[in-house]
Amino acid sequence: MSPELTAFRLSLPLREPHVAAHGSERHRRVVLIRCRPEEGPVGWGECPTLSGGGYSEETTDRAWAALVNGGSTRLGPMAAGALADSQLDASLRGGGQSLASLLGSTRSSVPMTLVVSMGRELDGELIRSVSMVKIKIDPSSVGRLREIRDRYPDLALAADANGSFRSAEQVPEWIDELDLAYLEQPLPPGDLAQIAAVRSRLRTPIALDESISGPAALRDALSVGALDVVSIKPARVGGLIAAYDCLVMARAAGVDSFVGGMLETGIGRAGALALAACDGITLPTDLGPSRRYFDRDVCDPIVVGPDGQLVVPVGAGIGRVPDADALDRYVVDEAPVSIRV
Repeated sequence: MSPELTAFRLSLPLREPHVAAHGSERHRRVVLIRCRPEEGPVGWGECPTLSGGGYSEETTDRAWAALVNGGSTRLGPMAAGALADSQLDASLRGGGQSLASLLGSTRSSVPMTLVVSMGRELDGELIRSVSMVKIKIDPSSVGRLREIRDRYPDLALAADANGSFRSAEQVPEWIDELDLAYLEQPLPPGDLAQIAAVRSRLRTPIALDESISGPAALRDALSVGALDVVSIKPARVGGLIAAYDCLVMARAAGVDSFVGGMLETGIGRAGALALAACDGITLPTDLGPSRRYFDRDVCDPIVVGPDGQLVVPVGAGIGRVPDADALDRYVVDEAPVSIRV
């Protein structure tokens, strides 16, 4: 028999707004999927879509409609990934195996990048506790990078434009003076040829995020020489196994990689951290501790260890399950998943 799949729509207040070129989030409206097999423990997956359509066409409302209404809305990669991840988690729990073990993860903790929203000032104390800082920019705010580099000449620094520049020529060549670890998604995701043109103009490594919707998209980007670095976000590429396939492809191509975050709750973040601990992930993760985003997470929080790195959850499956009281607090809707998988 097929497992019983249930969708939970949640709304969690963020400790502070997250602002990027594609929009802002003040509440995290996500969907959790519970997979209840006929026998054995339940599993969980997360669909951490954003509320608006600036980052992806797959918004939280669209993902919810696709999951609970069936064929009326096409199932996107984040919703499909959440379904797959919930079943993977249930299967691993049933066998007493951790996701980290399945993926061959070798580290118990991973270095992290602090992502700074547009308009937010840098916190000197917080900077000292992370391995890298990434600044959200758009064409109107790119000059801020010069000010930050002048102020912090030795800071490991990256920038994320979230596709906000409109042409290769609009990306300023003086960015090469800043010694950035990478410039992420300078142009909109669909135009790989123009992104490759940016890469040919700059010495700064080019990272891709929104352009990489799965292993096939990564293969296309590699074939046209559009990237030096790939941001692997399990939710965006269709789930944890698809994300691992992207890692294998990037490693074979000699491309640097890091595990990016989608402002997940601890459920999605726990799975992503297992991937971030794999060999072949060469740059600090964008994932952060729960306390950076939420006063209370939906599960035991993701924490920073004594070494200043994010601790990879241990235990069967992803190593986290939602807390019943937190679900009562944050769930705004619950419905059976109508799609059979």
